[in-house]
Amino acid sequence: MTIRFHQSCPTCGRRMDIRASLMGRTVACQHCSAEFIANPSQGGPPQRSVCEDLMARAEAALQRADEFKGQTASMTEH
Repeated sequence: MTIRFHQSCPTCGRRMDIRASLMGRTVACQHCSAEFIANPSQGGPPQRSVCEDLMARAEAALQRADEFKGQTASMTEH
């Protein structure tokens, strides 16, 4: 799965799904054929792949588990 970001065409306003590999390059709107520079800061954050999302969620869950273990260990020591 490739990373993509959304950007609106500055001419017609149509929202486009652009591959991250095209960032900084000139792209053409599929609707009105206007050309513009692909820039994710103008259209929202890049979309992460399903795998990246799953890894981020797993990392957050592991961190919460470690914090919970630390809390329970300090409670049993007292």
